[in-house]
Amino acid sequence: MKCTSLIFLLLIALVPIKGISQGSVKEMVDTKQFVFQAQSLTPLKGSMRTLSPGYTLKVSPDTIVCDLPYVGRAYQATYGSSDGGMKFHAGKYDYTVKEKKKGWTINITPKEVSGSPRVIVSVFENGNARVIITSNDREPITYNGVVNGE
Repeated sequence: MKCTSLIFLLLIALVPIKGISQGSVKEMVDTKQFVFQAQSLTPLKGSMRTLSPGYTLKVSPDTIVCDLPYVGRAYQATYGSSDGGMKFHAGKYDYTVKEKKKGWTINITPKEVSGSPRVIVSVFENGNARVIITSNDREPITYNGVVNGE
């Protein structure tokens, strides 16, 4: 039963989004104007977990805003904070794009953010995406979801 449920969830995550063309996805990537909506997460040590709607990584030409949950080991906790999510806001960041066979790989390095997070976004032609976030003070974590325009 668990295997069947897992296969079903994976198939749902891989279903292409209707209405998003390769051209519009490329335009979002090139103009730094997209929102990643997380549908599931996979910690470094653990199994995939399905997420409720509302967890996003918003990229715009002047800012990046990350509001994603975190599950895993933190090497250093933020004093006085009860929020353990992967949350940050950066006005300055480095953004590089590499075109791949069926999509793009985007490397984002926010400036002046504690923990020095590094974000790798793999965007596919159909709008599906994978985000991997590594940080100096936490184990890496992977999110799967979709991208769309703001």
